[in-house]
Amino acid sequence: MSQLPAPAPAAADGEPAPSMPVPLGIQADTGRPLPEIDAPGLAAFSAREQAARRAPERAAEKARQAETYAVLGDIDGDKLGEAGWGLLFPSDLDPAPYLDALAPLIAWRRREAGDIAVFQGADGCLPGETAATWLARHKVSLNVVDPALGVPYYLVLVGPPGRISFAFQYTLDLYWAVGRLDFAEVADFRHYADSVVAYETAAGVAASRSIALFATCHDFDRATQLLTRQLAAPLALGNAQAGPLGARQGFAMQPLLGEAATKAALAEVLRGKGPGGPPALLFTGSHGMGFRADDARLAAAQGALVCQDWPGYGAIGPEHWFAAQDVPDDAQCHGLIQFCFACYGAGCPEFDNFSRADGPAARLAPAPFTARLPQRLLAHRHGGALAVLGHVDRAWAYGFQSERADPQTQGFRDVAGSLLRGERVGQATDRFNIRWAALSTELADLLRDRGAGAAVSDADLALRWVARDDARNYVVLGDPAVRLRVRDMAGPAAGQPCPPQPGHASRAGL
Repeated sequence: MSQLPAPAPAAADGEPAPSMPVPLGIQADTGRPLPEIDAPGLAAFSAREQAARRAPERAAEKARQAETYAVLGDIDGDKLGEAGWGLLFPSDLDPAPYLDALAPLIAWRRREAGDIAVFQGADGCLPGETAATWLARHKVSLNVVDPALGVPYYLVLVGPPGRISFAFQYTLDLYWAVGRLDFAEVADFRHYADSVVAYETAAGVAASRSIALFATCHDFDRATQLLTRQLAAPLALGNAQAGPLGARQGFAMQPLLGEAATKAALAEVLRGKGPGGPPALLFTGSHGMGFRADDARLAAAQGALVCQDWPGYGAIGPEHWFAAQDVPDDAQCHGLIQFCFACYGAGCPEFDNFSRADGPAARLAPAPFTARLPQRLLAHRHGGALAVLGHVDRAWAYGFQSERADPQTQGFRDVAGSLLRGERVGQATDRFNIRWAALSTELADLLRDRGAGAAVSDADLALRWVARDDARNYVVLGDPAVRLRVRDMAGPAAGQPCPPQPGHASRAGL
């Protein structure tokens, strides 16, 4: 794991030349990385992008660049009584069983927010409806949120992405604070509701004032080397610009990098057996598993986390990845927020967002679905996680790189730091939407310039395209109004790292 990729080749001006985007995923049947973007894929993308300008979304994206939060400036987004809270159901789903299962959470949010909104039946999301058209039916536009107009700032989508699409969630989340609750069993909605209420009303919390950062680094694999060198190690160990993630907020760091990022070690973190006890924030960075649409393992293991146990390209098996079934029954994940960087970590669309050739997009699954691992964490019988922030479709290295492949950790540090200050998860993750808006404008400008004959390289175009959709495809699973009870957490002295453990990577080892 000591071998790291060589610096990017220099361009004519002496600066590193941009390279094609690298995904963080492994194909199950080949044991090799998921496909990168190629020239035919770029050509197909450019043609599609020029043909379908998506005017309502583009207007929203440009407007969002100036916003910090999407709620009106004279409304405190931290206060549910001002910002509001509500549930949004598919119009063709009977809400009664789910409302009954979520009753404890609804009652608790009503105490905080007063009146809450429940959009169901004809007021819910119609089959195939976009966020813009749903809002228009409720006499609201994609604009800064005024809860007095009838759509509260915090919205929980209830149901699978086949009923309320991922695209709906992405677009609505440009302005609103949006999360999704999607479980195979109605009982799991009750488990989640009970867990959140128990966490927010208990006299104390089990999670400690610590962060666990789990990131693989395989000596044969460029993608995980980039991930650890450019993102995970600076967050876990600090660098010349900043200390370890959470140090300013008084959180200790449990680093599990490279050789320490094993399947058994992740299970122990979830059991609360790390040196800092049960962490409040778990950041995982790794390849995510990808399966063919006809693979019987697809639903159970798509997005499972590839661990350091994986020996090399060519073959991979369940002993090398961490899936929902690997979450221990005695896990102590009550009150946890997981930040997952991996392909398909939060879910899988029906069709590939990054198709490699012209024509119909590649089919990834019989229908879009939420990943099983976060579902298991959220509805754990011994107390579930508060929320999981993860990625739909492929996740890319350019999520933490500049256009010249320089490391850019500030977006991840900002979101995580906001969570560690106790911000509600829907507010903290709004930074990804701002990034999406800015990159959308940059991409539109590049496409315009290329269409006018300017010299815009395929790599530059791919960078903006992938970076834009990478930022767009982060979603919150769980109630977007949850937050860490940071003042009630016990742990090591403020800003102090956890004691080093055998096998834990040091800066020198990276």
